[in-house]
Amino acid sequence: MTIYNAVIRSGTITMYDYGNIYDNKKHYGQLTPPVYDMGSIPKDFPMYLSYGGQDELSDVQDVKTLLESVKDHDPNKLVVQYKEDYAHADFIFGVNAREVVYDPMIEFFKNH
Repeated sequence: MTIYNAVIRSGTITMYDYGNIYDNKKHYGQLTPPVYDMGSIPKDFPMYLSYGGQDELSDVQDVKTLLESVKDHDPNKLVVQYKEDYAHADFIFGVNAREVVYDPMIEFFKNH
């Protein structure tokens, strides 16, 4: 799971904020972005969450907020992988991304 279109502020996970009330209203029918209901994710839904310590777009504190919202998830169905030296683009362009991130992820989903 990646926080591409979510913005984490004040301990909540919301949809993308267009930066002004007019565009938010146009896209969401309200002035602020809606909050994602992370509690609606089934507890037994397989999730593989990988994040990096050098990521400025989805920083460690953001991911901690996300993890707090799924703390009751079935631990056999949730893998959290932290790569201290990974930044946002390393998950795509990293020379070892296949071995470090994608091979274990594929194996996880094959088993679930």
